[in-house]
Amino acid sequence: MRALHILGKGKVEIAEFPTPVPKENEVLIKVTASGVCGSEMHGLRAEQPQAMNGGHEVAGVVADPNGHAQWEAGDEVVVFTLQGCGKCRWCRAGQDTFCTQVGAPAATHAQYITSKANGMVKKPTDLSWPLTVMLGGDGLGVPYGASTRAGVKRGDITVVFGCGPVGLGMVLVQAFLGAHVIAVEPSEARRKLAMKMGAWATLAPAPVPEMVATLKGMTDGVGPDKMFEAVGRQETLDIAIEATRPEGVIMCAGHGKQSIDPQKLIVKRNLTMMGNWVSHPGWFPGMLQMWREGLDVPRLITGIYPYEQAQTAYTEMLEGRSGKTILTWE
Repeated sequence: MRALHILGKGKVEIAEFPTPVPKENEVLIKVTASGVCGSEMHGLRAEQPQAMNGGHEVAGVVADPNGHAQWEAGDEVVVFTLQGCGKCRWCRAGQDTFCTQVGAPAATHAQYITSKANGMVKKPTDLSWPLTVMLGGDGLGVPYGASTRAGVKRGDITVVFGCGPVGLGMVLVQAFLGAHVIAVEPSEARRKLAMKMGAWATLAPAPVPEMVATLKGMTDGVGPDKMFEAVGRQETLDIAIEATRPEGVIMCAGHGKQSIDPQKLIVKRNLTMMGNWVSHPGWFPGMLQMWREGLDVPRLITGIYPYEQAQTAYTEMLEGRSGKTILTWE
C-alpha cells in the first residue's frame, strides 16, 4: 500500500509500505480520509525520519471484518482516536480514554490501517468523510469536551490561548454556545481564522502584566469568566490564573512543563482549574447533535488535499497558515 512517510526537517513523501494485518481483536480498514494533527509537527520538525507517520484521526470502509460479526466488508465507519478494551467501567461509559489498555490507531495517513473492532461506529449517512474525521477524532472532540466540561454558556466571556486547530475549534464551539470569545495568538493568519470562527476579539501575546491588564480592561476590571490554555506554556497559564474573575474556570488542554501555586486559586478567588486530555468516544453523539443543530464544523477545515499533495498540507500547518487539514485517500 501507499502511505505517508514523515522524513523530518519539514519534509514528507508518499512511499510503499506493507499492508497491515489485523490482529484477533482488529479489523482492516480502507482509509477514505485522515486528519493532520498539530502533535505531528514534532516529528515533522525532527532531524531524523519517522518509521512511518504519526496520524491518528481517520475514517474509512471495512475491508476485512476479520471474523467480527458486527461488521461487514463495505461498512462505512467512524474510527475513534482512542480505543479501549470495550469491557471495563470506563469503556462501558464511553470514556475509553481512561482504560488501562487504551491505544490509538497507528500511522493512519495510509491506504489501509487496522482498528480495534470495538473502536468504531457506523458512519451516519449525513456526514461527509472530512466531517467524519473531525467528529471521530481530536479535531472537534477536544474543543467540544473542553468547552462543555467547563460549562461555557451564553453570555460568558472566554479567552482561548493558542489558535492552532484545537484552539480554533474552541473558538468555534464557544461562539456557537453564545460566549464572547477572545482569542490570543501570535500568528496574524490564525488570528484572522479565529475571527472567521466567531471570535469577539483577538489579541497578540504580550508580557504577563500587560496581558492581565488588557483582559481585565476588556471585562470592566473583573476578568473573563473562563480561560482555555491550549498552548502548554507557563506564561499563558500565569495570565489565565491572574486574570480570571473570582469563581471562574481555567481549562488546561495544552501540553508543556508548567507549575502553579495553588494559593493563587484559593485566596480571594475560589477558582476552578480543570484539565482535558483528548476526546472520549462517548462524546460522539453530542458532537453529532451539535453539528445537526447548526455548529459549522466545516469552517474549521481550511484545506482538503489528496494524499499526493501531503507536502503542501504539512507545509501550511508548519507555517501556521492552516486550521484543520484533511487528506483524502480514495
